[in-house]
Amino acid sequence: MIWTNKYAPKTLKDVKGNTDSLLELEDFILNYKSQKKKSLLLHGLPGVGKTSSVYAIAKEHNLEILEINASDIRNKDGINAVLGNSVNQASLFNRGKIILVDEVDGLSGTKDRGGVPAIVAIVAKSPFPIILTANDAYLKKLSPIRKKSKVIELLKLSYIEIFEVLKNICSKEEIIAKDSTLKKISMISSGDLRSAINDLQTIASGKTELNVDDLELLGYRERKEEIDTALNLIFKSKSEQVIYALNDINMNLDESLLWIEENLPSVYADSKDLELAFESISLADVFRGRIRRMQHWRFLVYQNYFMTAGVSFVKENKSNTFHNYKRSSRILKLWIAKMKYGKKRALAEKIAEESHISKKRAFESLGYLKYALKNDVELRNELEIDDDDLKGLV
Repeated sequence: MIWTNKYAPKTLKDVKGNTDSLLELEDFILNYKSQKKKSLLLHGLPGVGKTSSVYAIAKEHNLEILEINASDIRNKDGINAVLGNSVNQASLFNRGKIILVDEVDGLSGTKDRGGVPAIVAIVAKSPFPIILTANDAYLKKLSPIRKKSKVIELLKLSYIEIFEVLKNICSKEEIIAKDSTLKKISMISSGDLRSAINDLQTIASGKTELNVDDLELLGYRERKEEIDTALNLIFKSKSEQVIYALNDINMNLDESLLWIEENLPSVYADSKDLELAFESISLADVFRGRIRRMQHWRFLVYQNYFMTAGVSFVKENKSNTFHNYKRSSRILKLWIAKMKYGKKRALAEKIAEESHISKKRAFESLGYLKYALKNDVELRNELEIDDDDLKGLV
């Protein structure tokens, strides 16, 4: 039996992380008739527990659940036929029913034309709570759904939360595993609990004891150790072999560039060395851009040269100081910025619609409006703005 099904949460307390958001989700389902909005858009990265949370609530409260995958029914006719019929059918034995529309962001903007408006129309007349899930709720095509839905985000799980689940599974399966091995699986998963459980089952098949060497079965290499070795060669030596430093690591040049950029300031203490090293990284990025823009893959050799030898040979002296290299935070910062911008844009759209002004003007006015909206409940009610919308202004 697949472990993701075998150890799926039975109650909301079994779901890891996002406690406050999950309680909001439960309240929406159990008190659906008193909710202002008749659907809920649940979003977050893959594996954070969107679908399993809905099933856990259904099991705990003995509710019937009907799951529909939006990417399977896709167009207007399909959605009306499947989802429309589901809304019109009474629950078995009067248990109460949840309609779960999974992967609603799988609808495309052209092939599935009419799909989003069809969902919005069905939501308006549904006697049952409709939960829609998406990886990114702030896609432009989902704007009509967002306006009519309560929006809840499930945040990425920490590796410790994932580790605790894996350790519990090992205990129940009577598998001996070192904490360090389970933590490596947890970190590799990047917050995706489903992926981590699948990986654990893969390496544990037919075994009663696990160690770090078993991770090779997943095709993973010790990436952190590999990049540490490569960075040491680049930053702390002046060897001709430095141009091969990135050849044998399980990481592409773009990701390696982020590692070099992130750690360079903490290693090169001399300002002149640092200036020349960043100039070399800049040249590597120029060739990276040409590769992407013109598909001239022969330029990879130049990108690699400036990232390795270019950075290595500008320093005056070799360093023997120990450094604990860290992963680049740029991608995470960009993702957070994108999410915040998406929330602001969604709020501006709502204000524009209710106030009969342009979206651009509404967006430009958010800096002033946020104080009024936070302090004036009557104004929020008039514009149909709730606490979830205001989170986009924080």
